[in-house]
Amino acid sequence: MTEFLHVVLSFPTVPWTALLTLIAAAALLALLGAIDGISGGGEGLLDSLLVRVGLNGVPLLPVALALTLTGWLSCYLGQLLLLPLIAPTGRGVAAVALLLGSLGLGVLAGWAVARPLRRLAQGQDALARAQLLGRVAVVESGTLASTGRVSVPDGGAGLLLDARADGDTLLRGERVILVAHDQVTHVFTVRRADPTDT
Repeated sequence: MTEFLHVVLSFPTVPWTALLTLIAAAALLALLGAIDGISGGGEGLLDSLLVRVGLNGVPLLPVALALTLTGWLSCYLGQLLLLPLIAPTGRGVAAVALLLGSLGLGVLAGWAVARPLRRLAQGQDALARAQLLGRVAVVESGTLASTGRVSVPDGGAGLLLDARADGDTLLRGERVILVAHDQVTHVFTVRRADPTDT
């Protein structure tokens, strides 16, 4: 046990140990419902970085967990099994090389997990959006013409969706029907609901 603690709490494994502890805590909080899966889909600095590395629209916790667990395990095993074989004068350079190599393996593991998750998330999003067509919503923004927001009752707080009117300008509180969805802009087209629509 002391050898395990010595390896995980010394360089080059200690950065991975700290990162794995944080990611595991976030995953535990997500399992308990305290936080969501943190998907990259907004417009902030982190989200623009996620777009650059190809992780937009992907649940980040599984990807981060795969990356850190693979990096930690490869660095731990390398430090335990390979570093003792290297002369003491060259261990510093070898430790840095091991840290960078484990980072490369971790990135590959994260990428391997992200690819199927992206397809799954995009498929579920498209299916959920298609199931909303024909549903009755209520205008939430002050007016609804070329842009605005509508709320679709879902048994809870309701889904807030970006929308545009198909024809006349609509006012807050008016009932509308979702008639089309633009998959590029994720904006729904709505029309005024008839009194008989439910």
